[in-house]
Amino acid sequence: MYKLFTLEEATRLIPLVDETLGDMQKAINDMLRLRQNLAGARTNSLQARNTAQEISFLLGVIHQDKAQLDRLGVHLKDIEAGLVDFPSKLGAEVVCLTWEKGQQAITRFHRLSGNTEPQPLTETKTARLPSA
Repeated sequence: MYKLFTLEEATRLIPLVDETLGDMQKAINDMLRLRQNLAGARTNSLQARNTAQEISFLLGVIHQDKAQLDRLGVHLKDIEAGLVDFPSKLGAEVVCLTWEKGQQAITRFHRLSGNTEPQPLTETKTARLPSA
């Protein structure tokens, strides 16, 4: 079973989700930089071992952040773009409210079957979403 969000609940989570995604993206960028450093280090050198430990630590941070999003009920769709889904209902249909890092508000949703392309969240559709 997964959590279904109202638009208000999902909107209140945006600052936390935004911060978590930013932390994940920074950790991934740091990890990629360290992997390049590791490629240039001598095998079994102190530098190589330290760099490998840093990479391992960053991987743990990424997994913890992903687990936090999972606990919240948020579905991570694309880490690079910072794209997440908040499961919700539109009338009787389960849909996903879609938010992308950098946006101030949730303005789109997509269906889980049929036409799964993001669609604008119009006033008519917003009125059919559950409220808090």
